[in-house]
Amino acid sequence: MRKIISTMAVLLGLASFTTPAKADIAIGVGVSTLGYGVHVATSMTDFIALRFNANFGEMDVPGAELIGDSFGGIEYDVDASFGTYGLVADFHPMALSPIGAGLVVSGGIYYNNNEFTFTADPLADVQIGGQTFTGGSGRIISQMSFDTKWAPYLGLGYDGTFQGFVPVSFFITGGVLFQGSPSVVVTTSDATFNSTFAAELAAESAELEDDASSFEYYPVFAMGMTISF
Repeated sequence: MRKIISTMAVLLGLASFTTPAKADIAIGVGVSTLGYGVHVATSMTDFIALRFNANFGEMDVPGAELIGDSFGGIEYDVDASFGTYGLVADFHPMALSPIGAGLVVSGGIYYNNNEFTFTADPLADVQIGGQTFTGGSGRIISQMSFDTKWAPYLGLGYDGTFQGFVPVSFFITGGVLFQGSPSVVVTTSDATFNSTFAAELAAESAELEDDASSFEYYPVFAMGMTISF
């Protein structure tokens, strides 16, 4: 009997050394509709993790031709310059379940430095604030930013970080960044037009701000991998 007890004690002792401890720090990389992303996360409880997230990069916005059709008929190329930095809380409602532990509901706030540039080189005459801009005479440039710098975020998806003993995991999530109302400034490459028709350019800026109201709710789709330790 003593031999059995001694053997069990030895086995339990070995198990305590070989069973990995639950990780509480993770780093990750990914790509999303906010550009390239990196993050550092820490596990607070089995159910809650906190994550610092940074997103950056430049890219063409898909479907720009559709967006252009809603801006006074001017066909724009749309480029995005991303820069967001946020603190997000990840809640795993089924963390103790053998299945579904990766289900995550996320909420947080980002410092939003995203900017969008709309450029057009019209070959035909176009109207800017009721004034004709001669086709082929220059470029129309519209810069869009956001007055609300602190943007709330809500998301839902799968994130296997801190779930189980495997240190490498992946995530795929979707959500919305509430950027607030956009601010648009319209200029042209024609300095004379800019100085002569400043009021018309201001009117066009106001019209584009109204047309671009959908950018207030920016869809965020992200995927990537993490490693915890």
